[in-house]
Amino acid sequence: MCAEQRLSQVLTKKLGAYVSISQIHGEVLWFLRDEVDERLVPLHVIDHLADPILADSASYTDEKGNFYLVIIIETGLPEPYEVWLVNDEIVPDFTVGVEECSRHYFSETSDISK
Repeated sequence: MCAEQRLSQVLTKKLGAYVSISQIHGEVLWFLRDEVDERLVPLHVIDHLADPILADSASYTDEKGNFYLVIIIETGLPEPYEVWLVNDEIVPDFTVGVEECSRHYFSETSDISK
């Protein structure tokens, strides 16, 4: 699932109203390991990846002016690394309480309602 789909999925559940992918801005980010803000991405998450590191990002601004951003990095693990920001502040537990759906690696027979 791309960052736009993930942001739409999570925000729709968090905000209680459908957030259309057409309202979301997506961008691919390229960066070098030494350019990383460790508050966003701890080095242990990316230390095994080759430069340049690619990340998928998506952003959305709601009608109240709140700015939401997710940055997703494929690390080779079953689930990608995600960092969530609201109004430029990192929110480590942003998806807590949101019904989690596996983003990339679930089988057709898995129960995604957990």
